[in-house]
Amino acid sequence: MPESQKWFVIVNPVSGFGKVRENWREISHELIKQGIPYDSEFTIPECKGDGIAQKAIANGYTKLICVGGDGHLHDIVNGIMTQTIVPSTDITLAMISQGTGNDWIKTNGIPKNYKKAISVIKGGKTYIQNVGLAESYRNGQPITRYFHNFAGVGFDAYVVQNALSSKGYGQIAYLLVMLRSLFSYQKPVLRITLDDRVIETPTYLTLSGLGKYGGGGMKLTPKGQPDGDALNVSVAKDFSKMDVFRYIGKLYDGSFIHLDKAESHMSKHIRIEVVSSPEEVYMEADGDMMGTGPFEISLVPHALRVVIP
Repeated sequence: MPESQKWFVIVNPVSGFGKVRENWREISHELIKQGIPYDSEFTIPECKGDGIAQKAIANGYTKLICVGGDGHLHDIVNGIMTQTIVPSTDITLAMISQGTGNDWIKTNGIPKNYKKAISVIKGGKTYIQNVGLAESYRNGQPITRYFHNFAGVGFDAYVVQNALSSKGYGQIAYLLVMLRSLFSYQKPVLRITLDDRVIETPTYLTLSGLGKYGGGGMKLTPKGQPDGDALNVSVAKDFSKMDVFRYIGKLYDGSFIHLDKAESHMSKHIRIEVVSSPEEVYMEADGDMMGTGPFEISLVPHALRVVIP
């Protein structure tokens, strides 16, 4: 069978703190059972999802399946967006979500159960969503990454930065890092330039979302539409530590944007500059640590073909 008729499955065995490694045999059997022809490759530290995706496309595959979490999907999306062999929308991307947060699938209604997710792939329905382009700096050099869900500056990036040394030690370790970060995080003053306004304020976090969910199920950009005309920008301003505990429920249902200390906007382009900060301010994109400011976030419309129910 030609490669163009087969799916290429890119598997991250360490996603979900090793869940994929445990479940891959059952997932592979289910793919065969449901009549989905495929080849596959596991990621290794030296060759992540972006490189494998580019190699698969170069070898003639046009249908990719991500088995893993949002971070693994982020790598594959970057592989699709940075290859130059075919237009990005000529590639079809499907997801069997086996991560810890599983945020992207929530917006798109893709089942977490792998058997049901494979049935969605079998159904073959697709649509074309936008992606975002995030730009920052590291050691004076520009860093550019595409994102499929959201990019953030502030507390979320601070947690990712502090969690790097705990990666691989499990979800409890990550939650402990998040709790410790809550007490040590010091809010910067940011100047946030949107399409139609400028906001300058002490900022707990600023998120630019294509999807609605982040942080393992929090509705942080509740107006996000992956195929919409703009990014949903949520700005949590001068939140105190007590505010975070008090409003945790509102973070999960998205109603925090109606608080006096929060704002929600739609914008195709966002520039974020650090006016003042007691420590370095970072950006993350889909949980991938980037660099420092100034930060630029832009909408890339109609760029990624994905499988949906």
